[in-house]
Amino acid sequence: MTWAKWAALFLIAIVDGCTAPHYIWKQKDIAPVEINAPGLEHRLLIASRDSEFKQALVDKIQDAFSDKSTYIKITGVESLVDEDARAYSVVLIINTAMGWTVDIPVEKFLKKFGELDTIIVLTTADGADVYPDLKDRNIDAISSASVMEQTNTLADTLITKIDDLLKRQSVSGQ
Repeated sequence: MTWAKWAALFLIAIVDGCTAPHYIWKQKDIAPVEINAPGLEHRLLIASRDSEFKQALVDKIQDAFSDKSTYIKITGVESLVDEDARAYSVVLIINTAMGWTVDIPVEKFLKKFGELDTIIVLTTADGADVYPDLKDRNIDAISSASVMEQTNTLADTLITKIDDLLKRQSVSGQ
């Protein structure tokens, strides 16, 4: 095999190596739940992977909005393929970084709807911050470690961001 072929194979292995963890270690999604009537003034979609930390975040966010005029749909990240972000007032995606990238279904979803400014993406990562591609996108992206002691602080940040988006839409009549 020539040097050029070896170099090409090496490059392919490096590029594919970053996404390989997504295919090798499949992640479990959160259980789907719907709260309140779909016809309410506001609609919140929460798509998340499943872990103790992510479930605690989702529970706190659900508690904050379940008694308001907000329909809440909780679903797994894999189900984003079936969702239209324009059908919701706010979309919150909670995913896990693997191979220094966001979940593949998240990136596919953002390719379709990344121009919307009503999408919040939280990516949990053990070390360095990991964000989805932000070029030409209006999304709000956050990266955090999955530290149980920080659940309340991070949940409060997300609740504030969601609440601000909902209030902005109420004022503008969207």
